[in-house]
Amino acid sequence: MTDSNPVSKMLVSKVSVSKASSDKNTGLSKTLKPPVSWWQKRAVTISVAMLGLLCILIVMSINVVKYETHLATGKPVLLQLAPVDPRGFMQGDYMALSYALERDVLDALSPKPHTSDSEFNNSEPNPDIYEPSEGYVIVALDEHNVGQFVRLADSSNRDGLAANEIPIHYRIRNGSVQLATNAFFFQEGHAEAFEAAKYGLFRVNNKGDPLLTDMVNGEFEVIVGKSSLDDKTSN
Repeated sequence: MTDSNPVSKMLVSKVSVSKASSDKNTGLSKTLKPPVSWWQKRAVTISVAMLGLLCILIVMSINVVKYETHLATGKPVLLQLAPVDPRGFMQGDYMALSYALERDVLDALSPKPHTSDSEFNNSEPNPDIYEPSEGYVIVALDEHNVGQFVRLADSSNRDGLAANEIPIHYRIRNGSVQLATNAFFFQEGHAEAFEAAKYGLFRVNNKGDPLLTDMVNGEFEVIVGKSSLDDKTSN
C-alpha cells in the first residue's frame, strides 16, 4: 500500500532538502581556503626580494672574480693609439681612444661588392662598406710588447702561432672596428699628464679578449695622474 499522507511527504521532502544543503555546505567548506594574513603576504614579498638580491650579489661576485683573474693572468700587450680628439668633458675627464690596429684590420677585410672608390677611400666609418662580422686579429709582440698586425683569423686557436704572436678579438659594427673600449677615464685635473699617451696597455686573456688597464707614453712608461705622482715623490 502506498503512503498518501501529505504530512509524511512533506517531512521526507524537508529531510532531503536539509541533507542536500548540508552536503553543499560541506563541499564549500572543503573548497574554501582560509584567508592569507597580511604578515604572510609580507613574508613572501621579503623572501622574493632577498632571493633577488642574493642572485644579484652572486652575479656581481662572479664578474669581480672574472675581472681579477683576467687582470692577473692576461698577457700584457701595447696597442698604438691613433690620433683622435684627446679630451672630452662628460662624467669628468676622459680620453677618446682609437687604435692604429683598427686601420690594419679594415685594410685586410674585403669590402662589400659594388663598393665605389669614393666610399672605400673615405676615412669616416661607413656601414655600407663592410658587413657586420667578428673574428681575431693576430699580432706579433716586439721587445716592448707592442702588437704589430700579422693577419686575420677566424678563431683564437693558438696552434701554429709563433711564440710572440697572440690573437685579439675584434668586431665590425657600423663600418668600424671595435677592438676594446673607446675611452679611458681619469680623475679630473689630470689631463695634462695623459696627453703624453702613445699606447694603451691591455691584458689579453686566453680567449683573446683585451682589457684596458693603463695608458703608456713614448718611453714605455705607465702614465700616472699628477696627484699620484706628487704622492709618490713626497713619500
